[in-house]
Amino acid sequence: MQPRDRKLRPHFALVLAMMVVLGLAHAWVNPWLGFDRGAIEQGQWWRIFTCHLVHLNHWHMLLNLTGLLLCGYFFEDLLDRTRFWAWLGFCGVTTGVALLILDPQLQHYVGLSGILHGLLVLCLLLGWRGNPWLHSLVLLVIAGRIVMEQQAGYDVDYLRSWIDGRVYVNAHFYGALSGAVLYGGIRIVEYGQRRWRAKQ
Repeated sequence: MQPRDRKLRPHFALVLAMMVVLGLAHAWVNPWLGFDRGAIEQGQWWRIFTCHLVHLNHWHMLLNLTGLLLCGYFFEDLLDRTRFWAWLGFCGVTTGVALLILDPQLQHYVGLSGILHGLLVLCLLLGWRGNPWLHSLVLLVIAGRIVMEQQAGYDVDYLRSWIDGRVYVNAHFYGALSGAVLYGGIRIVEYGQRRWRAKQ
């Protein structure tokens, strides 16, 4: 499996390193970067995006960074710098905005897991033609898990002993949906580029 873009690796490493630094300093940076509804309503809009880059504790950070590394490893043939930064920017902002608008009861939130779902969905859709059966199966598993998380009685505290907080399942749903929307946008842009080149 050949990487789609070898120059992506330094960019990927930069984001990983930044998140490690922020994770190690979570006690100091979270008050300034985490999702805080009151602060956002007072004009601190950056929190809509930066909340995805900080974590509750070191275990929370390690769990999410492991997921990010696995996505980078298994889907390096699908990701390039443009797609990677589009994922981080688009899914980060849209998921944060969804949390702000659709979940008015939510006061505080941190963690990568929401937009990590977006990256996974994006990559599975991008690579679907290459392995439709496997990618369809994994997409169904993700969809089933998200549906299960939305059911009344789902235990959102199952990781509390590790991450010192509850899992906010709506972020997974919004993140996965934003990944699917981004996939559609990428395909539309690529179609337009092919049409433009064909006319040259």
